[in-house]
Amino acid sequence: DAAAQQIADGEAELEAGRQEIEANRSQIQEAKAQLAEGEEELADARAQLEDGRKQLEEGWEELEDNRQKLQEAEQEYEEAREEAQPDLADAREQIADGEEELNDLEVPQWYVLGRSEIASAASFSQDAERMKNLGEVFPVLFFLVAALVSLTAMTRMVEEQRIQIGTLKALGYSDGVIAMKYFSYAMLATVTGAVLGIWIGEKALPYVIMDAYGMMYIGLPAYCTPINWDQGAMALAASAASTGIATLAACFHELRAKPAELMRPEAPKNGKRILLERIHFIWKHLSFNRKSTFRNLFRYKKRFIMTIIGIGGCMGLMLVGFGLQDSITAMAKRQYVEIFTYDAAVSLDSSATKEQKAALADYAESYPGMDETLKLSMENAELKNGDNSIDVQIYVPEDPEQAKDFVTLQGAALSEKTAKMLKVSVGDTVEADLDGRTAKIPVVEIVENYVMHYMFLSPAQYEESFGEEPDYNQLQLNYEDTSAGVQRQMGSDMMNQRACAGITFVTDLEQQIQDMLQALNIVIYVLILSAGLLAFVVLYNLNNINITERRREMATLKVLGFYDSEVAMYVYRENIILTIIGIGAGALMGAFLHRFIIQTVEVDLMMFGRQISFFSYLLSGLITLIFSVLVNLVMYRNLKKIDMIESLKSVE
Repeated sequence: DAAAQQIADGEAELEAGRQEIEANRSQIQEAKAQLAEGEEELADARAQLEDGRKQLEEGWEELEDNRQKLQEAEQEYEEAREEAQPDLADAREQIADGEEELNDLEVPQWYVLGRSEIASAASFSQDAERMKNLGEVFPVLFFLVAALVSLTAMTRMVEEQRIQIGTLKALGYSDGVIAMKYFSYAMLATVTGAVLGIWIGEKALPYVIMDAYGMMYIGLPAYCTPINWDQGAMALAASAASTGIATLAACFHELRAKPAELMRPEAPKNGKRILLERIHFIWKHLSFNRKSTFRNLFRYKKRFIMTIIGIGGCMGLMLVGFGLQDSITAMAKRQYVEIFTYDAAVSLDSSATKEQKAALADYAESYPGMDETLKLSMENAELKNGDNSIDVQIYVPEDPEQAKDFVTLQGAALSEKTAKMLKVSVGDTVEADLDGRTAKIPVVEIVENYVMHYMFLSPAQYEESFGEEPDYNQLQLNYEDTSAGVQRQMGSDMMNQRACAGITFVTDLEQQIQDMLQALNIVIYVLILSAGLLAFVVLYNLNNINITERRREMATLKVLGFYDSEVAMYVYRENIILTIIGIGAGALMGAFLHRFIIQTVEVDLMMFGRQISFFSYLLSGLITLIFSVLVNLVMYRNLKKIDMIESLKSVE
């Protein structure tokens, strides 16, 4: 039993051992698996270590290369540093000089200008003011001539319709209904033409004018041309009133007659003895055709007056257009060729010392090609006379005798436009305000001048008035060669002088005025073309009325054996004489009108000339005469179409 018990215990221990072996076997398997993973990790670590060794070796190689490059760069830097030492020393010296000059600079004086005082804005404002002044005068003149055409056309149309008016009246139509028929026709034509004219006047023509002026100014990408409904309505109402009143007046004039009278053609006007017939010496030497021409001229007095007024008005408008061109062109020439005879003006720097200013004056005087120089003082001041005041430039030459070579003063002291605006004359006294210093200065003479406002004083008068000597801050130059290249070089040389603040060439000023005139020419050409077209319409209308009124007379002449050319000359002679008389009347009208318009379109800073050249008179007359000839040629066809049977028909 004990042995059996021992065997049983042994077997239990053996079973427990087996279980422990099985448990340990699974641990061994896990350990083997961990060992395998560890071996793999060890292999990876060895591979990473090998890669690290390679990278380290490559890094050492790169480090050696960079160390070599650094040594080479340090050597190159040392060499460049040695070479740059002189330049660095010069630069340090320049910096020191610049700092010293900067310390010596004075605090600058600031000038704050409003937009109206900037040159380009002021010029634009003056151009706009000129256009405004023209726009207030010329439409009235054109409207008066156009109203004359409308009045004549509608009056004649009603007179031609007298038989139809008589027929309608005989059929029982009231005077009001008959008048309304012609009034409606007149209004249809007037309103249609007025609407078209409003569009052209408010849209097309302003665009052409602004496009011409746009070439002178930068920053005007678009133009505003809105329709001004107030002006358009006023123009439409005026056109309708002038045409409508003329139509109604002509209708009621005809409607006063009986229907039986209206249905008969109006009796031709009786011929009368004219003044020329009483001058026997002249009358007896005239041919039959010429005698009949003179009689017909005074026989149709209404046509005579209308033709002269119409042609004279158109001739006057064209003459005003050419006259404006003459006056403005003459202004530029007179100002910068005949009055201001210097070639350039050098402005002196106010901060420059007397020695620097003297050096500039000596340099300018000895400049190659220089004829002479003049020192002068130019300062802005305000002149007052009562309630009138104006800003002027006080011009004080150092040597008044020498100044005659630079400025032609046809008089002295005060420029003409300035005196006019201040309402002063020779012997009056004006009060001058110069930077707070005031003085009363007598006006000794009036100076001819066209651009800007000036008061010319002698140095003695300046010192007496303001208590100190003038500061000569400008040099005026006269030299031989005024070509663009020479002036550019001169300007560059002068600007290199310490005391020179700027230089202005008269040729540049002339070019600016020429550019302004070029733009203004567009406006003038529009006026001339409009006046010419109006002249053509007036002549055509009046000639057509003349032929219509005298159709039976022309037919009778044909029956009597007159050729078509002779019948045409019978009418043409009257037209030519009336045109010549109208041209003469237009020349007188244009001269007075030109002077009025010149005074109207002037701006404060400019005074235009008052003269009209003989060529402008001649050209205006020739254009009017050409239009007359063209109208006569157009009307020749109507004369040829006159039927001779007309003269043989009974009036009934």
